[in-house]
Amino acid sequence: MTNFNPAILEAAGRHLGVEEWPGAQHNPTVQAYFEASGGRATEPDETPWCAAFVGAVLAELGIENTGRLNARSYLQWGAGVSMREALPGDVVVFWRVSPDSWQGHVAFLVRFEGDHVIVRGGNQGNKVSDRAYPVSRVLGFRRAVEADASRRPVLQLGSRGPAVREAQERLRDLGFFPGHIDGIFGPRMRGAVLAFQGENFIDTDGIVGGVTWDYLGFASARPARAVSASDLRETGSRTVQAADQGQALTGVTTAAGAIGVVAERTDEASQALDGAVGVMEKAQGVLVAYWPVLLVGACALLAWHFFGKIRDARVEDARTGKHMGR
Repeated sequence: MTNFNPAILEAAGRHLGVEEWPGAQHNPTVQAYFEASGGRATEPDETPWCAAFVGAVLAELGIENTGRLNARSYLQWGAGVSMREALPGDVVVFWRVSPDSWQGHVAFLVRFEGDHVIVRGGNQGNKVSDRAYPVSRVLGFRRAVEADASRRPVLQLGSRGPAVREAQERLRDLGFFPGHIDGIFGPRMRGAVLAFQGENFIDTDGIVGGVTWDYLGFASARPARAVSASDLRETGSRTVQAADQGQALTGVTTAAGAIGVVAERTDEASQALDGAVGVMEKAQGVLVAYWPVLLVGACALLAWHFFGKIRDARVEDARTGKHMGR
């Protein structure tokens, strides 16, 4: 069974300090918590949002939430654990007003301190914070579990965790995502998913759901595309154009510099050669007189090679599709 707890507590910690905005304006981050938990993205941030925060953190990790904004809905979520078995990252549900009322509070367990439990949650002092509550107010502890071993979580922009890493690795193997495998579903990951869906005739929504997971399982690696520097030059690739201009400028500059040095050194070279005796002395005289020309030529060769490598790298990205994941 997958242990989601460390990832849950870490994800919740990334939101510490998010708070309601005073006045008529509403914090869009708090409003996004409502949307991720089945509510409206326009919900005022004064609306109790502890359950919205818990649901948003779970959704961020690709873990199914209750889809409700009622704190007590989490009493039916996941698997129940006793207080003795409770671990950091478990969901804790508290009663408010009375144990029999519909009102409650929900957050993630951090630790126990005497007769209090420290939890990390939203709407605690109108912000995401770590706060102590009496153990006597706990209604239950719940733990995230995999609903079905054959079912993977739905991943979308903002999701994090092992499932995202798995999808990134699979997309990389198929030639769609050459980026850093970090378990974060960002814009580059979404671009890779859209490209994969488009080439496999799946609905292009940028979300890794059941169908996309299935296709990731049996799809073949994308073939390398036949692309040349001429093709990219014709389509207006700025990288290739810049490399071409760099090489051209290198050639012109080198030629001009060499001509100038030769003109300047002609008399010196003539004197060195007139006084030289034997082949070795004459060769040495030429090297001494024209060493700046040789230096300019060597630098030009390095610059020419550098611009060529840039162009070759751009062609390789276009051929393999790597640029789509960066």
